Amino acid sequence: MLTATAGHAADYTEADVVRDIAYVPMKDGTRIAYVSYRPKTGRHPTVFAYSPYNGNSTSFETAKAFLDAGYAYVGANFPGTGCSEGVIGHWVDGFDAKEGIYGAEVVEWIARQSWSNGNVGMIGNSSLGTLQFWVASHRPPHLRALVASGVEDGYEYWLSPGGMLQIESTAGYVIHTENVTQARGAQWRISRGDKECAAIRGSDRQTLAYAFFDEVRKHPLKDAWWDAANLATKDVAGKVAVPTMIIAMEQDNYGGAARESARLFSRLMPNVKNKRLVLMNGNHGNGGPGGYSLADNERMRFLERWLKGVKNGIENEPPVAVYWEVQEPDGDPRKSVAGWTTAHAAWPAPEVERQTFYLTADAALSPDKPAASAEDGARAYLYPIGTELVGGNTQFALVPNESGVLNYRTAPMTADMTLLGNPEVTLYLSIDNGDDTDVALTLKDVDPDGNVLFLQSGLLRASLRAIDKEQSYADEVVPFYNQSEMLEPGKIYEIRLSLLSPIAHVVRQGHRLELTVAAPNPIPHPNIASIPAGAPSINRVYHSEKYPSRILLPVIPGALAKAPPPPCGTLRSQACRKETKFEPGGLPMR
Repeated sequence: MLTATAGHAADYTEADVVRDIAYVPMKDGTRIAYVSYRPKTGRHPTVFAYSPYNGNSTSFETAKAFLDAGYAYVGANFPGTGCSEGVIGHWVDGFDAKEGIYGAEVVEWIARQSWSNGNVGMIGNSSLGTLQFWVASHRPPHLRALVASGVEDGYEYWLSPGGMLQIESTAGYVIHTENVTQARGAQWRISRGDKECAAIRGSDRQTLAYAFFDEVRKHPLKDAWWDAANLATKDVAGKVAVPTMIIAMEQDNYGGAARESARLFSRLMPNVKNKRLVLMNGNHGNGGPGGYSLADNERMRFLERWLKGVKNGIENEPPVAVYWEVQEPDGDPRKSVAGWTTAHAAWPAPEVERQTFYLTADAALSPDKPAASAEDGARAYLYPIGTELVGGNTQFALVPNESGVLNYRTAPMTADMTLLGNPEVTLYLSIDNGDDTDVALTLKDVDPDGNVLFLQSGLLRASLRAIDKEQSYADEVVPFYNQSEMLEPGKIYEIRLSLLSPIAHVVRQGHRLELTVAAPNPIPHPNIASIPAGAPSINRVYHSEKYPSRILLPVIPGALAKAPPPPCGTLRSQACRKETKFEPGGLPMR
C-alpha cells in the first residue's frame, strides 16, 4: 500500500486511491457537488478547493501532488454552479455570506468523514483563492489554514480597475466559463457515473437570477451592490483567524490581484497571527497549483506546518517573501527559478524609502523639483489615439502613436535602484473637450541596448479621482469609485493613482526608467480592455512648481541586483521590445 511519510512523498496512480463523485447535503437541503480523492486506508489531513468552475470535477492529475504529499483532496462547486444545487443572483457575484456559509459546512462535513483526521486547509487560485476568505470568515472549527493565490475583489481589482469596465474580464470571461468550463465539468461527472447532474442543470434546483454582464453594466460605480461582494472588509477578511498564506503575481493579467493581496495582508487581517505574503513576477495562473514550482513549494511548506503539524520553521521566518526575476527554463513553470529571494518583516517593507522623480517639460524624470517660473511647462497629447498593449512581446512591439502619448525617462542610473512596492503617480492634467478622460500609464525599464521591459500599468478614470483617505496607505492610493466628478475643459486637476500592483524590480546601473501617459484600448492585453471615456481632446500634463507632476518610487537604498538581467522577452507577462531611439511623444504645441 502506498503511503506518504514525513519527508517522503508517495507516487500514487489513480488505481491506488478512492474517488467519490457525490453530493454534500447542506442544513437547508441544498446539495453541493464534490469529488474527493484519498488513500484507501488511514485518516488524513485534507485540502479543499471550493470553486465556481469545475471543482466538482477535479481530475486525479490535479489532486495527485497533494495525494503524494500525504493529503486527501476534496473539490466542490459552490451553489448554482457546476452540478451543485442552489439559487443565487449569479455565480460571479457569489462571493457572499451564502457561499461562505455553505463552504464552512463542507469543511465540517470533511472533518467528520472516516478518512479525515479533522485538519482541513483550503487551496486555490483566483476565485478559488477569493472564496477562501468568505468561508474562513464563518470560522468553521476544523479549518486550519488558507493558501490563497490570485485573490481579487470584484470591482477595483478585477472587473473595473481604475473605474473602467473591462470588457474581456466580464462578458468574454463569463460567457466562456458558463458555456465551456462548467459544461465540461458537468460532462466529466456524467461520464463517470453521476446520474443526478444532468437533472440538476437547467432545473429549478439550480437557478441564476440574472445575467452577470447585464448587471455589471447597471453598476458602473462602486455602490452597495459591489460592496456586498467585497472581501476586503472587517466583516470578511477581518474575521479570518487561521494561518493564511497569500501568493501574488506582480503582472497578474486580471488587474490588481497583487495590490489586493498586499492590502489584505497589511491592513485587513488583524486576527491572523501566522500570515505570509509571497510576491513574484508573473501572471494570474503562475501562483496557482500547477503554476510556478516556486509557488507550489511555498504552498506545500505552509500546509505541512499547519495541517500536518510538522515543525519546519516557516512560522519563524519573516512573513514576507519576495522572489525576484523568476524565469522558466524551456518555458516550463515547473522548472521555475528566481534570480534571488529576499525576506521582509512587514508590508510595505520597513526598509523602503519613497523617492520622488518629477515629470519635466523636456520629457525627463528628474529628482530635482521644478523651479519657480511663469511658465506652466505643459505638454500636450491627442486623446484617445495612443495606447500601449502590454500582453505579450508581439503586442508590445507595436509602438504607440507618438501624438497620443507622453513619454518620460530618467537619466541612466549611476547605481542599481531597487524598487519594492507600488509606485504612486500624481499628474496635473487638463482636457480641452468633453467632460472626462481616462489615464493609462505604463512603467518600463530601458537598458543601454534599447531593450524596453514592461514593469507595470496604471489605470484611472479622471472623474473617479476622489480618494478614500481612510483606506489609502503608503503603498496604495485608494479611490472611492462611488461618485463621478466630471471635468471642465481648461481646468487643471490633480490626478493621483497607484499602479495596478506592486513590483519588485532592480533598475540596474546604466538602465533608465520610463513612464508613459496614454489612453486605454478595447483590444485585450490580455484581459485589460476598456473603451476610453470622454470625447476626443487635447490633454495637457503640467510640470511646474505650482503643478509638480511626479512619480513616487518605493526604493530600498543600497540594495543591488544579485543576478544578471534576464534576456529580453523571457519573463512571463513582462513584454519586451527593442527601440533604437527615445520618442518623447506629444503634440508640437506651445
